Amino acid sequence: MYCYAVNGRCSSPAHLWLTGCEGEMETQLQRLPGFDKWIIEKEKQSYIKAFSDRKDDLVYLTADSETVLHELDPTKVYIVGGLVDRNRWKGITMKKAEEQGIHTAKLPIGAYMKMSSSQVLTVNQVIEILLKFLETKDWKGSFFQVIPQRKRTEGDSENCQEVDGEDCEEETEKKKRCLEVPSHD
Repeated sequence: MYCYAVNGRCSSPAHLWLTGCEGEMETQLQRLPGFDKWIIEKEKQSYIKAFSDRKDDLVYLTADSETVLHELDPTKVYIVGGLVDRNRWKGITMKKAEEQGIHTAKLPIGAYMKMSSSQVLTVNQVIEILLKFLETKDWKGSFFQVIPQRKRTEGDSENCQEVDGEDCEEETEKKKRCLEVPSHD
């Protein structure tokens, strides 16, 4: 719902597809108010089946990819999975894409900021970042507008700056300023 709403408010909305809409997923989606009126492609099949004729155009976005996404190619179909790719599932989206023989890429987060933990983001955050980038063509601005402050800090206090006259401590982690990485342009 959030992704659909954010896309609808965009000055440059994306063509969204929701795939794998069958079984329990379909049941839950039908419970959403107004879902049947959403202006979005709804597909019962998985993305790999729905886009079988465009397999070379599929790009699975995963934090584990070696390929960094610098531009969005309008001829490509970017896949944002619904799995949380950490802890016991580390690498599962990368493995899935490799098994399916499709390209992967990761957002260029590390070129613009340091994160306090993994670079794994929620589906909502990834979609919002992509939409902001479509509007502004500015990765840095897109990341800083969407990625929560608590995820944008170094985990250790030695890299922390003073904020509002207070020293940064574990308890005030949410008040830490983000540390920017200089652009390589």
